[in-house]
Amino acid sequence: MDRILSEVVRLGIVSVVVMLALTAPEQGFGAQPLPLTARVIAQGELAGFGPFGPAHPKTFTRPASFLAAYQQAATPSQVSAWVALLKREGFVAVAAEQLGSRTPNRGGLSWAMELGSSAGAKSELAKEVRSDESHGSVSRFAVAGIPTASAFRLGSRTSGGDNILFSDGRFLYFVGVGWSAGGKPARAALIAAAQTLYKRVRGHATT
Repeated sequence: MDRILSEVVRLGIVSVVVMLALTAPEQGFGAQPLPLTARVIAQGELAGFGPFGPAHPKTFTRPASFLAAYQQAATPSQVSAWVALLKREGFVAVAAEQLGSRTPNRGGLSWAMELGSSAGAKSELAKEVRSDESHGSVSRFAVAGIPTASAFRLGSRTSGGDNILFSDGRFLYFVGVGWSAGGKPARAALIAAAQTLYKRVRGHATT
């Protein structure tokens, strides 16, 4: 499972991803506050993957701690530069939920990052998109209904990962799955989960 999760991470920030953050004028009328920990994939939203009960995301309030956990392929100098960028973007926190699977040789990850502004979230999303190619051959795919989505596959049919990032207001979101030994899941389930998450979190402030 550690190997599978590392694939997801290598493939995106683990393939890190950030969504558009909301400033007061951007929030939709009637949108209720939504805490950061409620912005990850919930039970039943990603077919074949967890959480299989209430979500228990881990919250990171320091960018260095988050990158140490989920960007282990980065060099120390790359991590230092990334931390500096996140601080300039107004990093607030990340909530991350590992998504287990009852099918062997599979694993997943969902995280939500809060930045200081929608500009910060867009900046981090662009950074993530630029860094994707550095991990190897990238195959892009479309995600309908999410204007800011960047979706890609790294690896192969037998060992790799599918990853989706998108932003909304001052938030950046990531959901991805990884596999080895031919345990590749259907991509449609990941796309549907990202679309469900987007509809659930779109336009909601944290307070």
